[in-house]
Amino acid sequence: MGTIAHEPSTDTFQSWLGRLLLALVIGCLVGILAYLAARAIGSVWLLLNQQELINATRQALQQGVMGLADTNLRALRLAAEAQQYHISEVSTWFGFGTGLIAAIIAFVRLESQQG
Repeated sequence: MGTIAHEPSTDTFQSWLGRLLLALVIGCLVGILAYLAARAIGSVWLLLNQQELINATRQALQQGVMGLADTNLRALRLAAEAQQYHISEVSTWFGFGTGLIAAIIAFVRLESQQG
């Protein structure tokens, strides 16, 4: 049986493609970690910022219907949901940007090590 000879350009293209895929995997992992870290920081910030909502909810639970009359839980809840949506959006863009930058840096480093 004959052996298959690979052309040098094919091997070069395959190794380049391998480095590109490795850089993309690194970028995705870094992006996911950055997204999760940003969400965690945003959640802590939201929890610290929403003490009024927590206190109003606690008051409503302790005092029942009479406690609801003294608070505007719906407005507080809607404000908290809007902030949570904003944190989610910012976290997504932060994770995407960080992942993109990490992929580019990883690819440049892999290419410089190759050459």
